[in-house]
Amino acid sequence: MYGKLYLVSTPIGNLEDLTFRAVKILGSVDLIIAESVERTNKLLAHYNIDAKVISFNKDNEKRKIKNVVTFLKDSKNIALVSDAGTPCVSDPGFYLLSNLDDEVKVIPIPGVSSITCALSISKIPMNGFIFLGFLPKKENDRKNKLLQASSTNLPLCLFESKHRLLNLFEDISSIFGKDTMVGLHREMTKIYETISHKSVSEHISDLKKNTPKGEFVVIVAPNQQVEVEKPYISIIKSLILKNFSNKDIVDLIKPISTDSKKEIYKIVLSIRQGE
Repeated sequence: MYGKLYLVSTPIGNLEDLTFRAVKILGSVDLIIAESVERTNKLLAHYNIDAKVISFNKDNEKRKIKNVVTFLKDSKNIALVSDAGTPCVSDPGFYLLSNLDDEVKVIPIPGVSSITCALSISKIPMNGFIFLGFLPKKENDRKNKLLQASSTNLPLCLFESKHRLLNLFEDISSIFGKDTMVGLHREMTKIYETISHKSVSEHISDLKKNTPKGEFVVIVAPNQQVEVEKPYISIIKSLILKNFSNKDIVDLIKPISTDSKKEIYKIVLSIRQGE
């Protein structure tokens, strides 16, 4: 009989945000597999939990998965934790889940999440939204992802690092409009937690003066530039202003439209001629 696999949510900053149930599970399992052994041991020490912890992350999960499965087959219970928040949500864990037998019982132990923390205090209505996680590092791939999301008329929730934050906001300004409301949530639940809701242009001005450190959750209001008849018209105009070529614009618009490339190209030419 297989052992159980617990997906345990851990604090994203404040160590006191661990639930009673999570403490009980972490103290009772036979093994904890963790994104970072050092960070997990710090959490365990805070709660006086003595447990065996081994590293299990994106760099070694494919190599270690056989050992984990063998442990489960021996009726051993395992807890999977990430560095912070809920496993498998933009964190390691999905590869393991996708390779487990159906007989393995997977039990979520819910808790704090930077996503729900940000959503709960958002000044942008979040009854429906799109979660994008971390956007691609390459500029064109990032812009294409934002272009596709902008046509949904739903707010976006995503993660970003300090190194690409300014570039992200400049892309948002170009595609969504400079007056678009953006919620910036920094270091959630930590000592230097800061939350601000401003237009993207105001955020850009702030970032050019000072680049804040830490981890960020970004919420972007729906695209106010979208036109009902052709949702991508305003996007084309923005790309023209950014000096994109006609071909590049067509290639970016096609994935988010049912129109043919020929039709999109005609619209691009028409907008250029009307400048």
